[in-house]
Amino acid sequence: MLKKLLNIIYGAIFGIANVIPGVSGGTMMVVFGVYDKLIEVLSFKLSAIKKNIVFLVFFGIGAVAGILGFSFVITWLFENYNVAVNMFFMGLIAGSIPLIVKTATAKEKFKPYCLIAFIPALALVVGLTVLDNMTGDNFSTELTPVSGGYTITVSNNGGYDMKSNWQLTVQGELTDADPINCEVKKIGGGKTTFTGIDGTEIKAGGSINVGILTSAQIDADSISLSYTYKMNVLLFLTLLCGAALAAVAMIIPGVSGSFVMVLLGIYSTIIGAVKSLDVLILIPTAIGVVIGVVFGAKLISALMKKYSLIVYSAILGLVAGSFYAVLPNGIGLNTQTFIGVVAFIVGGIVSLLCGKYAPAEETAA
Repeated sequence: MLKKLLNIIYGAIFGIANVIPGVSGGTMMVVFGVYDKLIEVLSFKLSAIKKNIVFLVFFGIGAVAGILGFSFVITWLFENYNVAVNMFFMGLIAGSIPLIVKTATAKEKFKPYCLIAFIPALALVVGLTVLDNMTGDNFSTELTPVSGGYTITVSNNGGYDMKSNWQLTVQGELTDADPINCEVKKIGGGKTTFTGIDGTEIKAGGSINVGILTSAQIDADSISLSYTYKMNVLLFLTLLCGAALAAVAMIIPGVSGSFVMVLLGIYSTIIGAVKSLDVLILIPTAIGVVIGVVFGAKLISALMKKYSLIVYSAILGLVAGSFYAVLPNGIGLNTQTFIGVVAFIVGGIVSLLCGKYAPAEETAA
């Protein structure tokens, strides 16, 4: 029973990691010693599926729970304890390195030529992280002072029309709001939510005026927008292909599937669809994920069988690069950093324990 519970927890952490841009679900698979097993299963190898069906069911339950449920919790934690959460993931990654080395060298020791795979893999993750920091959103907001407060203008910088179910959240102590093209869901308590009413789609390249806010504590950095696009053939194909590429990235240690979605400009759309259960958006996304996972897993499985040492050298490079990818801003002589150090230690211990008790046949190629 304990093993089944652990598999649910592993799955939940894997699911959560895939929701967060910059955090790799593939790395979490390595951390918990289930990478090889999952790759065999995801490549639709029947013998592996039959052998690991119980594990797969409970891991899958945890993954779905992590994506659909805990994503809200982890988002809150990132907003309020960014340093601690990132350092916890850093601890998990650090603690996984002995397991990776043990698995990689089960049959033969590392050779100097392994650096040919290690260095480019490390550079890939670092490069993607730098690119992530340069990537902008598909929307922008502008605050304009007016008599008695501010107006907010939302601009759609994407290539598709936003549906009218867009939702704008403003942090700050508002005293009043006069909405235009939307309705106020909540005011007070430090947060106000505006939701678009029917017929208020934001056209591609267009903008819309949300209304007048009365407050002295609002700034542009406090505004966030969730939305989905209106479906058409081009968007369907874009979501399908983008989700397939992201799914391949999702199972590669050190590479974030969510970040690939950010680069392709579909992350906000898919996350918004998950939260609102927008079936029209989720269908092509799900088809793309299945295609990407199956073909990606088949490719990785084939490479592991023929070039195990090289593949694990690349995995070590990807995992090492993950330290830079999840390195949080705000580290210094402060309370957040102290909590972060504790979180790092806890993450490292968890990862080391998982590696210590992972059966050899489940981690060896």
